[in-house]
Amino acid sequence: MEHTLSRLTRRWVRAGVALLVLGVALLGVGIITYLTHIQASATALVNSAREIRTKADAEREIAAWRERLGKDFWEETDHPGGDHNYDATIANVTVARLRVVAPTGVTVSITMRDEKLRCVTVIETTGWYPVASVFIHEWFDEALQNRFYVGGHRRANANVEFSSSLPENQRTKAFALNTKCLAKLGGCKTAEDILPGVWQLD
Repeated sequence: MEHTLSRLTRRWVRAGVALLVLGVALLGVGIITYLTHIQASATALVNSAREIRTKADAEREIAAWRERLGKDFWEETDHPGGDHNYDATIANVTVARLRVVAPTGVTVSITMRDEKLRCVTVIETTGWYPVASVFIHEWFDEALQNRFYVGGHRRANANVEFSSSLPENQRTKAFALNTKCLAKLGGCKTAEDILPGVWQLD
């Protein structure tokens, strides 16, 4: 009887360990799948911002994302001076709470004024504290034509501003955010990690 109980106990222990290993493996697969989806969505959002050249383009991208993720995906706000903003964010907060990755988010902000496209802003921030960030502003105001500026703290943050008349090859480099930061173990640490070559853009 004692021998039988001992065998049963060993079987239950083995079964318990197997279930635990399976549970951990499934959790790992779930986290990887989620992070892959979040990164792909963030990349698609940045690509959408890069495609915007006119007010019609902006309206098309806003409508497409609303159809994909719901009408609440874009938050609309009014600001002093007549600016009307559409803001959308994709972030990895759910998994970041597990301390597997650093909290990272990509935000696209579209600014209209007097029914005209004024600015497209793309922001990527990452880290607990200190936080690293890159702000990209493409201006469509005629008064800001030929503007190009890169500034900020060499390690922690960068601010990139340019006019919509910027040559396409430079524009592509300016929008080349590293969305892998959303899925990278430990996260990205610097502005250079978020936008490689940022300090050489100018």
